Amino acid sequence: MTKQFRWRLISETLTRQQTATVYELVELLHVSPATVRRDLQEMEDLNMISRFHGGARISSTQSVEPHMIIKSESNQKEKTAIAIRAAKLISDDQMVFLDAGSSTFDMIQYISAKNITVVTPGIPHLTSLYQRDISTIALGGPVRPGTQAIAGRLTVEMMEAMYFDVAFIGVNGIHDKIGFTTTNESEAATKQTAIERSTSPYILADSSKFNRLNPFAFGKLSDAVIVTTSMPETFIEAGARYILTGGSAWIS
Repeated sequence: MTKQFRWRLISETLTRQQTATVYELVELLHVSPATVRRDLQEMEDLNMISRFHGGARISSTQSVEPHMIIKSESNQKEKTAIAIRAAKLISDDQMVFLDAGSSTFDMIQYISAKNITVVTPGIPHLTSLYQRDISTIALGGPVRPGTQAIAGRLTVEMMEAMYFDVAFIGVNGIHDKIGFTTTNESEAATKQTAIERSTSPYILADSSKFNRLNPFAFGKLSDAVIVTTSMPETFIEAGARYILTGGSAWIS
């Protein structure tokens, strides 16, 4: 069993039952107590979990991904500023990937580019794009009810036959060493494919997403430009490329 798979099982277990002892995790993972303790130490160092004597709990800064309705109501002022700035990055005649999620959904009302085609796995996005009379391609695959996103093997296979001029991707957490992360393996694969198939990929992130780490990484800081309201100094030092809603940018 790989470390990544062990960490996934540990995260899922702690999310489901709040806490777990070392020996519960030994039975779950079929590894030695020393291996479990080493995994827990490394995960705590990355702020994924919090250890206590004999066990661990999910870190207070990590959580199960909330429903899109809940996410859409949080940090709305920042998200609006990010959505307006991101929409300006779309030019006429482009092929655009618009990820599922509240941040990308907010972009739609601010798009002014003409003759574009938008590809999206976001179910709520479809009606909004139709109402704006924007040419749209809906990706296929299984639906995740909580995030109202289409994600899975079929989704990725469909995307692999496409090419995007620009891609706008949501994120659950950004870590200065790990990069961009999310809570679900299937959605991580969709986001990673969008980055790989795009000439100019952008990550939309309000301030709550920095210094958060989730189980599934889908890209390094160098893989995309972050559109945000402010950039923490540690991420600038780590080489993050960014565009601020106030006008400053570092994208070279």
